[in-house]
Amino acid sequence: MEKYIILSALIIGAIFFAVLALLVSRCCEARLPGAEKFLRNRTAGAVLSAAALAWCVPQVQAVIWTSVVPWVWYLALAALVLSVLYLDNMVARGFAGLLIMGAYSFLDMTFDCKLNMGISGALPAWVWGAVGIVIAAKPCYLRDFLRLGAHKKFWRILAASLAGITALFLLGTIAIYLKVQG
Repeated sequence: MEKYIILSALIIGAIFFAVLALLVSRCCEARLPGAEKFLRNRTAGAVLSAAALAWCVPQVQAVIWTSVVPWVWYLALAALVLSVLYLDNMVARGFAGLLIMGAYSFLDMTFDCKLNMGISGALPAWVWGAVGIVIAAKPCYLRDFLRLGAHKKFWRILAASLAGITALFLLGTIAIYLKVQG
């Protein structure tokens, strides 16, 4: 069962980054207002943030005090409600949380499954984790980067290439995982 969960997560990640590469490459000045409006969408942001928190809670439960463990889900729900009510750029924040959790889970999976990928496995996770941390700290940076990409083709191509390379990397990881796990 665990094998199929890991494969599903890798496949979803590969699809996500492929779609992200496509969307970023199509961002232009005409589509910029729609992209900026989407970054402030509270419903989509709540869904992304809920997914990131649901992914995070089991990790937190493993390292937190035992007296707090029964309350972690309630705390996550309270954080989600307060975030949706009082924070702006919810899509950017939820996206950042998913990037951070994806980077952590990818590194954890490569060690647990003994994939022996070394720096080639760690580098993409570090990059996306760092990007997630920066976006979480300053969600307006994602909006600013979209604006930069809409005006300068180089940055748009660079971001789309990074997302596309990550999608290909995840497909390669699937092949390595299937070879190692059998």
